[in-house]
Amino acid sequence: MTTYWLMFLVPMIAGLSPWKAKGALPNLQWFLYGAILVVIIGLRHEVGGDWSNYIENYAGLQGATFADAINMHMVNQDFGFGVIHWFSLNYLNGIYATNLICAVIFVVGLLRVCKNTPLPWLALVVSIPYLVIVVATGYTRQAAAIGLIMWGLIDLMNGKQAKFYVMVILGTLFHKTALFMLPFGFLYANSLSNVKNFALFTLFFALAFAALLAEHIAFLIYNYVEDTHGMESSGAVIRVSMNVASSLVFIYFRKLWSERYRDTRLWLIFSLASLVMLPLAFVFSTVVDRLALFFIPMQLVIWSRTPLFIKGTYPRTLFILSILFLYSAALFVWLNFGQFSSKWLPYQNLLIK
Repeated sequence: MTTYWLMFLVPMIAGLSPWKAKGALPNLQWFLYGAILVVIIGLRHEVGGDWSNYIENYAGLQGATFADAINMHMVNQDFGFGVIHWFSLNYLNGIYATNLICAVIFVVGLLRVCKNTPLPWLALVVSIPYLVIVVATGYTRQAAAIGLIMWGLIDLMNGKQAKFYVMVILGTLFHKTALFMLPFGFLYANSLSNVKNFALFTLFFALAFAALLAEHIAFLIYNYVEDTHGMESSGAVIRVSMNVASSLVFIYFRKLWSERYRDTRLWLIFSLASLVMLPLAFVFSTVVDRLALFFIPMQLVIWSRTPLFIKGTYPRTLFILSILFLYSAALFVWLNFGQFSSKWLPYQNLLIK
């Protein structure tokens, strides 16, 4: 557990410290911490709930030619990840190189979101308990997709919708659930009250959904909808509730938010979607849990911006300390009482194996 707690405590202590780096030192600090995260995530050994699945499900890529690999279902399913993993298995050091590449993609996206907030260290601390420790070290394909989505979110916040769409498309090459982020970019940039916009949105999303997910619809419906007992995510409600908590805070401060930032509409859409997901998590826990992962960056942005709207040093400090306590408690509970946390414990790394 020591590694996980250090991942959480180091940025927290650095953020609370009265000493602040100046000049080029802050960038160096971010680079070093990012590099450490990449090593922890990318060079992990037998860590994560899906570790054995990645070994077994992609074993057929070992020794296969590139042409044969392209024709395999395991590559066609998530093309970007499949190609990287084929190259890693045949020319590098297997799953470790794959994890390292995906870790770089994830961390670069994460740090870009954090550094574009007024309290980047707080955003980073908020990301550690679940987004980094559970998702990045457990769900390699989706973590890479989320990293690309996070990179694109900054472009979307700055009004660069085309770049966001590119990141979404790249994300689908690692995990097709990334496709569900397309409508949020469209809704943010366009009003559906316009009949033409609504028609284009419906047509585009329907075509993309059919092209990318048609062969997986039956599988998804059975495993994530019909067979709810076999594929149940026990912590889905709690994790979605974390998104909902930040959504409610955003809605409360929405007027002040709109006076300072231009992306109010984006986070309102995210917030409303999160509120809708909460009751659905009780019924379709697994599918909601996986889709809700793409909304976690909302927590980073909202919690790190909200202190700016709180007047008075004491209430502002109390709010920040409350956030730190909430996420430290979440990490403690998951590490000690999580149903599947044993698959992350003890932490092992290729460099010290």
